[in-house]
Amino acid sequence: MTTTTKTSVRLSRRVRDIRISPTIAVMNRAQELLAKGVDVVDFGAGEPDFPTPALVAAAGRRAIAQGFTKYTSNAGTKALRDAIAERYSRRWGARVTCDNVIAGTGGKQELFNVVLSLVEPGDEVIIPAPYWVSFPDQVQFAGGTPVFAKTGAPKFRPTLESIEAVASERTRGVIINSPCNPTGAVIDESELEQIIEWCSARDAFLLFDETYEFFVYHGTKHVSAMRWYNEHPETVIAVNSMSKTFAMTGWRLGFAVAHPELIAAMSKIQSHSTSNPSSISQQAALAALTGDHPEVEQMHQAYSERRSWLVPAINRIDGLCCSDPDGAFYIFPEVKALFGKGSVRDSNSFAEFLLEEARVAVVPGIAFGSDDHVRISYATSMERIREGVLRIEAAVRKL
Repeated sequence: MTTTTKTSVRLSRRVRDIRISPTIAVMNRAQELLAKGVDVVDFGAGEPDFPTPALVAAAGRRAIAQGFTKYTSNAGTKALRDAIAERYSRRWGARVTCDNVIAGTGGKQELFNVVLSLVEPGDEVIIPAPYWVSFPDQVQFAGGTPVFAKTGAPKFRPTLESIEAVASERTRGVIINSPCNPTGAVIDESELEQIIEWCSARDAFLLFDETYEFFVYHGTKHVSAMRWYNEHPETVIAVNSMSKTFAMTGWRLGFAVAHPELIAAMSKIQSHSTSNPSSISQQAALAALTGDHPEVEQMHQAYSERRSWLVPAINRIDGLCCSDPDGAFYIFPEVKALFGKGSVRDSNSFAEFLLEEARVAVVPGIAFGSDDHVRISYATSMERIREGVLRIEAAVRKL
């Protein structure tokens, strides 16, 4: 589970026990090739390939021009927190106010703040696998133990049955990411309700990461855990981000919505780390949440078209098998049929093979807890997607 690195500096145990990503060598090599001007088709990107919507960017520039460049309230401006609370009240019927909201430097910070506020040494936190790479290490950093509830193809959806199978008396909470990075899985509404009720009955938390909420396809509906907040206010926690929906990854603005007591605890932690998020980013986020931005639907349409082309194209390559994801902007093809061919032994060596042989960068599935797969992002142009698939097909033929 952990990798300890020898060093001449006496580092803390908590840092030494954080995993070194098994993908780092592959991704560093991809960046090295790109820096040299090598034509690499990058399917590793975890961010939109679109610009921030024009009115949102303009709000950021206006904040600078008007001198809105000072510290704000630690948890974010009241205007922004009011807008977030109103959005959740309107969309999901949650009875929340600005006291239920904290804004931070990206959704990742608020996920971390939640875990640090709720998890103690000896606690176990259940995480459906495949999972987003940071969940296990955040739990471990807090002194807890990540416990994985396996999901399977074709949909990779978390179920109460899979969670109950790994639960113990030490279970402190469950983390669900829907739509999911890396699989694109979108949890079933009735399943989510059952999991929330199960958590509530056990005095466990349900941390719901809905960063990709607007990117669902072919009639799939995203449902937020906040729909059940009123019945289970001590259980349900939602974390969201401006990064994916509004193409604002570099603005670093995310937020959490939860019980006011938890928000106060998170704010206490945040006051000793980053303090408030960027004042400029907050103004841009406020414009994003309160305005009308046709660019978001244009992004959604582009992703939908790319996905519809990419899945069957990947399935036509011998040795690759890809289910149809319901959300996010990734596919997660199974590649284990190629293990044992040439230099390919696992997902990491397959990613290395594609990078060196085809000049295509993908993310090994081992990073997400599933060594039989790789993650391919379609947050790039159709031209590059077609080129990348042709290169993968040609490379696999050589195995």
